[in-house]
Amino acid sequence: MNQKILVIMGLTTTGKTDLALKFARKLNGELISCDSRQVFTGLDLGTGKLPSQEKTVKIEKFPGHWRIDGVLVHMYDVADPRQRYTVKNYTDQAEEVISNIIKNRKLPIIVGGTGLYLKALLEGLPNLAIPDDLSKRGDLAKLNLKDLQEQLIKLSPQKWQSLNMSDRQNPRRLLRSIELLNMNPYSNTRIKQLGLESKFNVLKIGLTAPRPIINNRINLRLSARIQQGLMEEARKLYSQGLSLDRMKELGLEYGCLADLLAKQIDKHQFELDLQNKIHQFAKRQWTWFKKVKKVYWFDITATDWTTQVDNLTHSWYYSGKEGALG
Repeated sequence: MNQKILVIMGLTTTGKTDLALKFARKLNGELISCDSRQVFTGLDLGTGKLPSQEKTVKIEKFPGHWRIDGVLVHMYDVADPRQRYTVKNYTDQAEEVISNIIKNRKLPIIVGGTGLYLKALLEGLPNLAIPDDLSKRGDLAKLNLKDLQEQLIKLSPQKWQSLNMSDRQNPRRLLRSIELLNMNPYSNTRIKQLGLESKFNVLKIGLTAPRPIINNRINLRLSARIQQGLMEEARKLYSQGLSLDRMKELGLEYGCLADLLAKQIDKHQFELDLQNKIHQFAKRQWTWFKKVKKVYWFDITATDWTTQVDNLTHSWYYSGKEGALG
């Protein structure tokens, strides 16, 4: 438990990567992205891989990691966006990366906003070791969205009620839920895998802001990314073989970009639709993160929040004493 791991989590546009890079420079650390879409090669602008001050930093891209102003950022570009990538894939790769960082006597800094990936990595999740049943998967894959929804409701109304609106419209998520419910409940593969918090001294810092502030930052960032070439990025991915259906599965920016490329919407409607979808995403993020235990939350609109974060992290890193959670 003496080995430390720092986690920077929280809402989109709150500057998680910027803060993590700062601590990496101060504390001899390396970043591990914890984002379900930043793992994919070529999904750069849409997933926010670039720090906010990207025009003034040196960025070098390599398979599996980037180097931003000399700081290694792992779990970027580890998967082909045309291929399926699971939480189990992520935890296996991320844990190996973290092990190597520790061997090199550096501080692992996990940064991201995908709640499920963070939960799996930090707390562990049951079912991560369950292999896909390819024979049943083939049968289920033939069902349309409505059939999958009806089958899941029939199997478990409780599971259906627990899904958010996005998951209820996601055939892949529905299919996987049905697979898990159909498994033998006494199978040894359902044993919960232990997460990092059971082995290491983890400090979790969360960044948030009032909803109107977040929504405004979302709108400003989206406009900036469009100017930086978000649409050109989508066209390039499409030309390289990323289908429009797969883009839609990748969600948010890429779902709307798929509609734009298919000429189902124009540029103006694209921006309005995407703003609304990311606003809703931020709301779902906060709902998820409020359930995470032992997080030190900081409002980035507070005048002294950076000083408080620095003091807390310095005390934890150098003395190992986190103090009492408020």
